[in-house]
Amino acid sequence: MNIGPIALPLHPLIFLLSVAVALAVAQFVSHGEQKLQQALFTSVWVGLLVARLSFVIRYFPDFQDNFLKMFDIRDLGFDFIAGILGGLSVVARFFFRLPAFRKSLVVAVSSGMLVWGAANAAVEFFKTPESIPSIALMNRDGDPQALTKGDGRPTVINLWASWCGPCQTEMPVLERAQIDHPGVHLVFVNQGESAGRVDSYLESHDLRIRNSLLDPAHAVAKAVGAVGFPTTLFYDANGRLLAAHLGPFSKATFNQALKRFYPVAVSKDD
Repeated sequence: MNIGPIALPLHPLIFLLSVAVALAVAQFVSHGEQKLQQALFTSVWVGLLVARLSFVIRYFPDFQDNFLKMFDIRDLGFDFIAGILGGLSVVARFFFRLPAFRKSLVVAVSSGMLVWGAANAAVEFFKTPESIPSIALMNRDGDPQALTKGDGRPTVINLWASWCGPCQTEMPVLERAQIDHPGVHLVFVNQGESAGRVDSYLESHDLRIRNSLLDPAHAVAKAVGAVGFPTTLFYDANGRLLAAHLGPFSKATFNQALKRFYPVAVSKDD
């Protein structure tokens, strides 16, 4: 989704919408009672904190190179189940402490969760099955190369540009993943820049990536409907789109994605 020049991931927006609905319903049914608003705010923040802590604990080795990354929630690394349980625990506490607002609390929380579930279900229902675009691009040697090798490996396509700050942040992570997980075909598709510019950027940042393709006309971005960079697309071994991710990955969140979509391939690499 785009707001002016800013591209935002869809699922966090759905989460924010569900929280807004819960707060609006709480405002309406409780006639502006601040204690109910406080209960909802507290449950949301505790849920997010628990979800992040659970994620960091699970992928702690991936944060050892940079401990500050543990506090950078822009990578969207959260454990959904742990967060839900943490948030509902706070709701339960307020439920027993504020008997006068039990009904209002249940209605508000239920409304938010209903919106969250319905919106996510709608996104999945209306999602059109897609395949890897049949586009051949020039690699850094000047030879045409398809996006997939068709060798039975799943394919991950990363759309990036050297001027994109988030792309710069995640590039070393993806470079390392390309080495660690040869069972996954990872392709880097530069958007709109010349070969000289790409080579200069990679060399100046000491990045040694394989499958580096040039897309000066943004053909791949147009074909997949990308709305911002970096965009990373996950395809199965048959070329069917599994998921599209807008925004940068940390080492932990990218490893999480690989284990989620390609458990067999990643287990072989390990």
